[in-house]
Amino acid sequence: MILDQNAFALESRFIGRSLHMTFRRERPDIVEKLIAAGFVDDAASIYIHIPFCRGLCPACPYVRYLWKDDIARKYFEALLGEIQLYGELLRDLDLKITDIHVGGGTPSLLNPEIYGSILETLKDYFNLDVELSFGIEANPEDVSEEKAFRLRESGVNEISLGVQSFYRANLKSLGRRHSVEDSIDAIENVEAAGFDGFNIDMMYMLPKQTVEEWIEDLKLAIEFEPTQITIYPLLIVPYRPMYRMMKSGKVPEQPGKRVFKQMYYKALETLEDSGYKPMRYYSFSREPWEYTTVEREMVGPLIAFGAGAMGFPGHSEYVNTCSIREYVKAISKSRLPIAGIRKVEKEERGIRWISERLSALKLNFIDFKKVFDEEFEDFIKRTGYRKSLIFQRLLGNIKQYADHIEVTRKGIFSRNLSGWAFVLSIPCKIVEEYLKTPWPREVKIP
Repeated sequence: MILDQNAFALESRFIGRSLHMTFRRERPDIVEKLIAAGFVDDAASIYIHIPFCRGLCPACPYVRYLWKDDIARKYFEALLGEIQLYGELLRDLDLKITDIHVGGGTPSLLNPEIYGSILETLKDYFNLDVELSFGIEANPEDVSEEKAFRLRESGVNEISLGVQSFYRANLKSLGRRHSVEDSIDAIENVEAAGFDGFNIDMMYMLPKQTVEEWIEDLKLAIEFEPTQITIYPLLIVPYRPMYRMMKSGKVPEQPGKRVFKQMYYKALETLEDSGYKPMRYYSFSREPWEYTTVEREMVGPLIAFGAGAMGFPGHSEYVNTCSIREYVKAISKSRLPIAGIRKVEKEERGIRWISERLSALKLNFIDFKKVFDEEFEDFIKRTGYRKSLIFQRLLGNIKQYADHIEVTRKGIFSRNLSGWAFVLSIPCKIVEEYLKTPWPREVKIP
């Protein structure tokens, strides 16, 4: 099997019927108006995209380019400029920033002092929460003891290590640059530096991987006792080399769907037996703590900076140009680098909120009322989403109580399938379309 969008055919069809998005390139004045009027709350998150890597992994679906010193220097200057543009545009909203998440690409490539500069620039324009979470994704080979301590000194207090596997053969098949020893060193360095919490990413559904091999790999991760462990299946997109490599037989295909389910439930059992409780269908924590995530990409408000970044204030959603050259040029002209933007109605926001809460395995009706000023039952009847919940309840995937809904043990794998189907159908599709040309006039998703 190849774990592409076709592997999630049923889930992808449902997503296609539920969500219809049309992003359009608009005039700068219209873009600014939509952004400024788009916030649904005065508390917001920030996502920053660092699109540089030392090497390009053949399956990575995100916006990334090979590191070049001169281009990177111009990019980071533009990044600070973009923060200033948003700060001036949104100054009157008095937004409070609760968390910052830096993804990529490879955020750990940066000189840690750059993160200090980013933080200082943000302080000039936004109110930063006193308990601000500032997390970055890191490749193990970048996290020396010195860099770990310098990251902490620069204000980064959470870190997610892209370990993926503790077996050399797996790292080789994924095209990863780091070694198993790099991962071990990085974990020790992160612990020594005293981050508030750290996550380890582990990947399964690898070519020729067995259930037993996957669980042994996971047990090695558990032995290091990270605060959180996140498990991802290897997703395949048609616009990256891994898809062609699998289709041609150069790389073996992935295990079948039955093994997929076995891998997931065995991982769930193994993690729970080791004291890790599910925070979401893909993340498990030893403490009531969750690594700074991009969940506000689903529910908003999220301000996104950087080439290829996707923001969601709440009433609008936007995509920055994926071209570094065009991104830098736009900022130099004091123009937001938004390649596509669209309005988002309350009905879609509500459905996205429900989906995000079910991904976290529990949905409280009172929380919905606080956010949308409407009773949960009234909303699902009005939008037709009630049929979907009834269907899920009949399948035994959820249980509904007087004041909340919980995802069942059976339903957690269904959430796993629908969650990854969403990733392939929406954000990955957006990346695919916006990589084709820097400023498309219109993009329809899915």
